[in-house]
Amino acid sequence: MNKDGSIGFSARLTEKLRADHADKISDFTTTEYIVLKSVNEIGIFLYYAGTNGWLVLKDKDGKTIDEYTVVK
Repeated sequence: MNKDGSIGFSARLTEKLRADHADKISDFTTTEYIVLKSVNEIGIFLYYAGTNGWLVLKDKDGKTIDEYTVVK
């Protein structure tokens, strides 16, 4: 939410993504493949607005996508 109480950009984007793909979701389960454009789109689609997919999405060993991409 914005300071004035209105819905922020990220929340509006989340609602739009979910509405656009509503026909592919049943009982909180995807029923068809859903193609999204970025890691962050996946994060907000799954976990809602303001989620950083690079830090939230992890492999079976708990390693984030960010850890795979950052050169140290």
